[in-house]
Amino acid sequence: MEITVHNRNIRISPRKARPVLHGMRGQSAEKTRDNLKFTNRKAAKFLYELVKSGIAAAKENHIEADQLIIKEVYCNEAPRMKRAIAWSKGQSRRITKRTSHITLTLESVNESKKPEVKKNIDIKKEDKSEARNPKSETNSKK
Repeated sequence: MEITVHNRNIRISPRKARPVLHGMRGQSAEKTRDNLKFTNRKAAKFLYELVKSGIAAAKENHIEADQLIIKEVYCNEAPRMKRAIAWSKGQSRRITKRTSHITLTLESVNESKKPEVKKNIDIKKEDKSEARNPKSETNSKK
């Protein structure tokens, strides 16, 4: 089961938030929450709250926190706030303050649904030679 949580209109640039996101993908939700608590970036505070919210939503759906992994997390640009600053000779310059939308998808992984390990199958030398030069008896009699 998947759980999706959003944090919208965060007052941080997406460019500054994305490096923190890349370290989260594929990890367990509890491990990520603990790592974000001690990460020294502004985006870590927002992501910590988002992961915490996702774990709480999973508990409402009767999913244990130790079974959750982060399936996907991404940060998109939200509408920019436009401000002006006084400039020389009575002019003004525009300042754009960027904001972000962050989306987090958690997935529950049961112990019984672990992926099976594929076994290597060795091909005999005879089989390899036949695969490279497929000469059949009907072609050689003509």
